[in-house]
Amino acid sequence: MIALGAMSGTSTDGVDVAALHILSGDDTRYLGMVSVPFDPAFQQILLRLQRLPPQFSPDEDPLLLMLKARQSLTQVYAQAVQLLLAELGLDSAEVQVLGAHGQTLRHRPDLGFTYQMLDPALLATMLSIDVVHDFRSKDIALGGQGAPLVPAFHRAWLDQKGIRQNTAVLNLGGFSNLTLLRSGDLPVLGGDCGPANCLMDAWAMRRYQQAMDRDGLIAASGRMNDTLFNLLWSHPFFTKAWPKSTGRDDFTMDWLDARLAQAGADLSDEDVMATLLALAVNSVAACLPPGTERVFVCGGGANNSAFMHALAGACPAIAFSRIDDLGLPAQAVEACAFAWMAAQTLQGEASNCIGVTGAARSAVLGSVQRFA
Repeated sequence: MIALGAMSGTSTDGVDVAALHILSGDDTRYLGMVSVPFDPAFQQILLRLQRLPPQFSPDEDPLLLMLKARQSLTQVYAQAVQLLLAELGLDSAEVQVLGAHGQTLRHRPDLGFTYQMLDPALLATMLSIDVVHDFRSKDIALGGQGAPLVPAFHRAWLDQKGIRQNTAVLNLGGFSNLTLLRSGDLPVLGGDCGPANCLMDAWAMRRYQQAMDRDGLIAASGRMNDTLFNLLWSHPFFTKAWPKSTGRDDFTMDWLDARLAQAGADLSDEDVMATLLALAVNSVAACLPPGTERVFVCGGGANNSAFMHALAGACPAIAFSRIDDLGLPAQAVEACAFAWMAAQTLQGEASNCIGVTGAARSAVLGSVQRFA
């Protein structure tokens, strides 16, 4: 089976599409990936739709804005899939399924819902490929967090490499999450850790008109401020035990601005960035249990050498390396995960980890939109 996965995450920077060749339950091969960045104007629309509290002018129709954005987002997904098929020399008829995540606009498992924006009917029709979508809702309906979902794929990929315990996979996207592999009744534990790139990206855009702090150069030129760090670390999310998940609903720029005002110090922009990096690193370090020997890192944050260096310094007993060492590009992992989950859905196999999300039971995730 050839399965595709398409993902636009909380970094809100573009769409990643990856392809897997699934030969059997323990033989999955990576074929390739492409990334298509969002047009800056469209990215701002997506960020506005995620912003809390919402900010719309009196003459705007928020629902119309969202529906038009859903259509545009779906077209970017289709464009990215077509680009990958062309690069791999594949025809849509050779693809059995596309797992399409969509763009998270709200994630509130505490209220019993999550919403990933996408038009799966339009996507399936444009591509002539069956689409699996809405992966998170079933887990939430079962009392789970609906996130993170990628640990099941992490486990499957590492298992076929013979890696089964004392190991973690760390995803550094807009937010960070961990998959912990261990022995026992629940061989997979994990959950969200906290903000990774999202606040740093927003600060880079606000103060430097840059999409990100590339390679952590801005953070490396500043110094962490203890007062600001302690105010940020006082967020109640960090004291919660797993299972827990988070997103832009919890960590907004308004929240950051309020903490900056409380700090009352004359902080340079570089010091703020350094403190945000320290927050991201500390949130991961606090979640890594004793006995963890190695961590494979994926997501955009794996390309930030300052981030990686700070993680190694905070956890000197753990060996950190990129997941590329296991045959997957760091940027491709989440898209691959949704390709794998879509295949699981078609085969009637569960793809949530109850030790991660806290759902009442394992379940087949996602809804299927047939193109025919």
